[in-house]
Amino acid sequence: MWNFAKSETNKQGSNNVLPLNIEGETVTGFHELANIFNDYFVNTTYTIQRESFDNTSTAFDNLKLTCPKSFPRIHWTPVTANEIKNIIKSLKLKNSHGYNEIPPRILRISSSYIISSLIYLCNKAMSSGIFPTWLKFSQVVPIFKRVIKIN
Repeated sequence: MWNFAKSETNKQGSNNVLPLNIEGETVTGFHELANIFNDYFVNTTYTIQRESFDNTSTAFDNLKLTCPKSFPRIHWTPVTANEIKNIIKSLKLKNSHGYNEIPPRILRISSSYIISSLIYLCNKAMSSGIFPTWLKFSQVVPIFKRVIKIN
């Protein structure tokens, strides 16, 4: 259909990829470009994290430098079992999973067995101000567009 529409309007598509010059090297392949961008963004985050770990000042010191005004005292209430249950119920029942490789379907089935551990983790993270490192990871997966060749 598209070929017919383009032939009638005298518009011909181009499947040529414009070359991209990256550090003196010309790159034209879709997969190569996607991998270069993926590596760049993953390594940029790693570099920023490494630089922040090399810094010996605490998070509180950084906050004081960034915002010299005093903050009002924050009062938090501990997480309850009902809140965790509602969050688990709100998850879409898919078989896909995140970094922990546990699909939402399994979370919902096992919620009565793991809810006390989740409550403890959430409350401990809030009271200590320390978020578990293993929950800070993300997976960067490039999704390639399908290339349509026009004859």
